[in-house]
Amino acid sequence: MEEVLKILNPMTSTIFWSIIVFIILFIVLWKFILKPVNNIISKRQSEIMEDINKADKQKEETQKYLEEQKRELEDARKEARKIIEVSKITAGKVKEEIEERAHEKSKLMMESTLSEIAAEKERSINSVKNQMVEIAMAAAEKMIVKSLSEKEHKKLIEESLEEVEKV
Repeated sequence: MEEVLKILNPMTSTIFWSIIVFIILFIVLWKFILKPVNNIISKRQSEIMEDINKADKQKEETQKYLEEQKRELEDARKEARKIIEVSKITAGKVKEEIEERAHEKSKLMMESTLSEIAAEKERSINSVKNQMVEIAMAAAEKMIVKSLSEKEHKKLIEESLEEVEKV
């Protein structure tokens, strides 16, 4: 056993010193490397969290803005529909007014034309009557001036009728 103890004894001292060196190395690494790296990692995590929070806020603001734009677009569409409806109604009224004016104008033109036709007809009738009276007067004159025989009388009547037909 002694031999075993001799063998173990130098190993114990090596193990002991290895553990001491490991602990010192760990403390040095912790103090000078792990702590700053841990601080850098913590800072980076907090920056990332801030960026995520900012991105979430921007996303919410963008969503609100998008909703607002949709509402404004819908309001604009409603307003456009109202304007179109009002325009259609106004156009219909204007159309009716134009049709009514055209109808009244055509009615006045028709009445004017009919009154002109009636006046022209009256003038034509009066003219024909005057010509007939003149023809009758001329025939009567001729009869009075001449004592006509029956044959001449018929000839005079036929001439008078021919003149009336010409008129």
